[in-house]
Parts: sequence; structure tokens; C-alpha cells
Amino acid sequence: MNVYLLSALTVVASYLIGAIPFGYLIFYALRGIDIRTVGSGNIGATNVGRNLGFRYFVLVFALDVAKGWLPTHYFPHFVPKLPDVRVLVALATILGHNFPIYLKFKGGKGVATSLGAIFALDPIASGATLLGGLTVLVVTRYVSLASLTGGLFFLFVHFSRTESPWSHEERAMSVLSFGLVAMLFVRHRQNLVRLGAGTEPKFRFRKPKPTESEPTTPGGEANEPPDGTSDEGPRPPSGKISWALLIVLAIVSFGVVAGLSLHASKQAVAFAGPVVLSEVARVGTGYQRAERVAFADHGRVLAVTCPRYNRLVLYRVSEAETLEPFQDIELTGRPVAVAASADRIRVLEAPSGDARHLEPGWWDTFDHQGQKVGDRCIAGYYPDDLVLTSDGRHALVLTSGRAEGGEHRPAPALEIFALDDGPEPRIIGRLTFDEPRDDPDRITLSASAQCATVTLLGTDQAAAVDLLDLSAPKLIGRTDLVKAEVPYPSTTVDDAVMMPVFSRSEAVWATWSAKGGVPPERLVACTLPHGSGLRLYHVGTGRSLGELTLRGPLNLGRIRPTGLAFAPERNLLALANRSGGVHLIEMRLRDDLVVPSTGLADARGDDTSH
Repeated sequence: MNVYLLSALTVVASYLIGAIPFGYLIFYALRGIDIRTVGSGNIGATNVGRNLGFRYFVLVFALDVAKGWLPTHYFPHFVPKLPDVRVLVALATILGHNFPIYLKFKGGKGVATSLGAIFALDPIASGATLLGGLTVLVVTRYVSLASLTGGLFFLFVHFSRTESPWSHEERAMSVLSFGLVAMLFVRHRQNLVRLGAGTEPKFRFRKPKPTESEPTTPGGEANEPPDGTSDEGPRPPSGKISWALLIVLAIVSFGVVAGLSLHASKQAVAFAGPVVLSEVARVGTGYQRAERVAFADHGRVLAVTCPRYNRLVLYRVSEAETLEPFQDIELTGRPVAVAASADRIRVLEAPSGDARHLEPGWWDTFDHQGQKVGDRCIAGYYPDDLVLTSDGRHALVLTSGRAEGGEHRPAPALEIFALDDGPEPRIIGRLTFDEPRDDPDRITLSASAQCATVTLLGTDQAAAVDLLDLSAPKLIGRTDLVKAEVPYPSTTVDDAVMMPVFSRSEAVWATWSAKGGVPPERLVACTLPHGSGLRLYHVGTGRSLGELTLRGPLNLGRIRPTGLAFAPERNLLALANRSGGVHLIEMRLRDDLVVPSTGLADARGDDTSH
């Protein structure tokens, strides 16, 4: 069946389920009359509970929650290729309750059904909604006020936990969240009027008892007309909201919003020995996941890959150290690596979907304006990583070959391409990995690019490769991956190389660009696989200088780092995270630093971070 037709049928089925009027059916079964002629005239749990008692409130509330949760949770599995179907299903169930076809489109206010639907979409924010709403209900006994407060709780918690709420994958959910809260307020507009006038009835946790002055229904229950009046005149107020309390709440709310705004504007700062690490910019790519990053054009351009949507996003790094997007490039394959030279950006790509088993990978080349240059260069089956030598004349490409495919595929290999020897790149050297379970994943060049380490996932090893002769790379040793948190530089004094570790943390050389006569220092920056930021090392001493903790939107929550890059010309680090965000971090000397002749390694500083 066509996926779009299946999606349409799923949405229609969700509406029909959401339109089932459980409150109407239960009240009619017990009393034999239409619930819409009783009390507030609503078919929801509140009106049923006011006329039948608290246990029936719970029953109808649970059924309305279920008809929102069940379709939203299960139906999207039938249409896995369209991620936004879950949002459409949620909306359909809520509209079904509010405008049921079975009752000529006159339904309830959708509080319980909305709660069930959003619980399937964001259970944590929904839990906060339920907790906040119940607290308000117990304290005030106003169901309407509890419902509205719960909606605001959901908005706050959901958006504080979502890294990129307006990314392609999260945009539909963000629109739905605002739309539901807006609809909630519209459907409760009369309740807001009564709250202001003090005539809003409070919820009773016990079954009401009819009095002589109250007309009763044929079933013996007090009949409360929808307009809040009785045959003897207007119903007396059941409790008036204190305007002083509203003013206090408004002031508190303003203070909370102002505090959050101030908190969100704070930059992450850490003292890493003699260096200050400062987050100077934070942006969202607009996609769910950002993975690999690379600086180009001497630190003036930042390239970011977004593999889930086959995109390459380019940013200009301004003189004021802000990130300004200027190109969003749709790639023909899934980007697995990106590398930049003096005048080019190269993106290694794997075929999408099942084509990755049938076709080799390739790389595309772009200039610094984001314009494609030349044709794609074939890079072998199951490409894994791409790095360039510091002079930009050679590219090193890792491929998994038969480690991921069948025995008929080539062996896993490291291939070396010459980029300035003729119009098209050509292979000048090749090293194969012959162990049966070798599966190359990442390659890291040494400081001078005379050797490299290759991470082998199949055997959980790191392979050392001699690159003195690029036409004949040699495997010079293997070692088991160390179960350490972050990579570390080898003990080789002349040409240290980064040793990969079991955690698969990212690490880059962050050699300090000296200013004012300060000697350059060899530093290493690495992501924290179980933390929320990065750490800075000094190569000469192997000492950790400090850590920088990064946060998500509004400076709330944690991030999961993915890619890391360094621009030595500008002393800038770029870090991507799993939620699609990019952080720009400046490295500079501390203002209070006294630098002796031995350089930064002996400079005064501490290891604390803030």
C-alpha cells in the first residue's frame, strides 16, 4: 500500500478512536439521559465526576487518556518512513474528542485525551504536566485552572529539554505543543471569565447530594444547567480568586522568565590551567543530529554534517566569533566524514539505505562558498573515515569492505589518494587489514602526519601505521584499546600520535597559537563520552588542565558530544552534539597570567573549572 495512503488511513482511524465519547456513553448507560443536558454540558470526566462521583471521574479520565495514548503510541509503527505521522495521529485523536462525528462535532475540551497523546510523544514533560496539574487541583479544586497550568508546565519542560525544537524532526512537535496549549485556552475561555468573576465551580471529590431547592434529573441527580444558573436564579459563587494572589503569581512568573532568560544568556567558561575556555556561540543546525565538524578557510568557515538527513551545513565564523549559516547542502549519500584543506571541503559519503550494500562510497568536493567542484571520487565499499594531510596534497580514506559486506567485497583497507597529481585524484598507496574481524572505523594523524592510528572495531584494537612513504604505508603494530575515558597522546617525543580508547571519545590537537612572545604549546582537546563537554590536556606533561561543561537550550540539560574540530589560526574549537547543536569555543590566555620563559607548561594556573 502507498505510504501516504496508509498515513491518511492511520490518521482517520485515530480521529474515529479519539471521537468515542466515553463520558456520554457511561452517563447514558447509568442515568439514561444525555450528559450534555446536565451540569456544565460537557462530555468530559469533570462533568461526569460532578454528577456521578469521583470514581466515575477517574474512569472517564482514564478512558479518555487511553484513547489519546494508544493510537499515538502504536499507529506510527505502521508508517515508519514518515516520522511526523506520530504528531498527526496525536492531533487527530484530540480533534476527535473535541469535535466527535458521533455527536455532531460537539465534544469536550480535550484535556485528558491531550495528556494521553503527548504522553506517547514526550513522557517526561507529560509527567511534569500531570504532577503540576494535580497539585493545582488539590490546592485550588479548580479543574480548569489545573488543566491550563498543566499545559504551561508541558511547554516549559518540553522546550527546556529539546536541544533544537525547530529542527526538521522536532518542528512538527513544537507546533503541536503550542497549538494544543492555545486550543486549551480557547476551549476554557468561559472558565477564565468565571475564574475572574469568582463563579467557577470547584470540583467535589464526593458524589453530590440533591437538595430540595435543586431540580433533579430523572436519575435523581442534581441538574446543573450549562450556564451556571438554577431555576431560582444564578448559582452563588463557589470561591473567588484573590486578585492579590494573581498579582503575586504574575510577578513570580515574570521573575522566573527573566531568570531563565538571564540563565540562557550565560556563556560556559572554564579555567584550564593557563587557558580560558569560553563558549562564544551556540546554534542549532535544524536537524536532529550533528556529527562531524571541520574548519575551513583558515577558521572562517565551519562545515557540519547531519547524517540522518544527508545534509552538509556551512557556517561563517565572523570576526565577532558568531556562527552564521549560509549554505544548507543536500547530499546524494549519507555523510560519514568531512575534511577541509586550504581551498576545498571534502565530504565522504556512503550510499543511502540498501544501496550501501550494492554501490561503493565516494566523496564530493566543495569550495568555501558551498559550490560543488568536479565529479565525485569513488572511495570503495563501506567508507568509514577521511582525513587530509596538513598540506592538503593527500587524502587518506578508510573502508570496511568485507568486514561489513560479504566475502566477495575487498578487504578492509586504508587508501591514500594524491590530490594534486593530475585532474582527478588517484590512489598511490594502499594498506589492507587482514585479520578476519578487522573493521576500520576512524583514523587519526600524528602531529607531523608521519604516522597514524586506526581504530579497529571488530578486534577492539588500535593499529599504528607508518606514513613516511605514502606510496607504501606500513602496519607497524597493534594494541588493545585502553578502557579509558578519553584518548591520550603517545609517549613518542618527536611525533606524538593520539591513541584511541574504548569509549570512542573524539580528540584533536589544539596547539596554541602564541601571541606576545609566548612560546606555542602542544595541547589536546577531547570530548567527554560520559560528560557534557570537553577536556583540555597538556601533551608534554600528560596533565589534565581542566574541563568545560556545555549545556542545551536555556543552559538546561546535558548534551552528548559527537564531533570536534580546532582552528589553530583563530584558537577556536567547534563541538557538535547528538541533538543537532553546534558550540563554538574560544581558547585564550588568562588575563592574570604571568608567563615565564619556559612557556605555558610552567605558567601559573589551576585545574579548576566553572
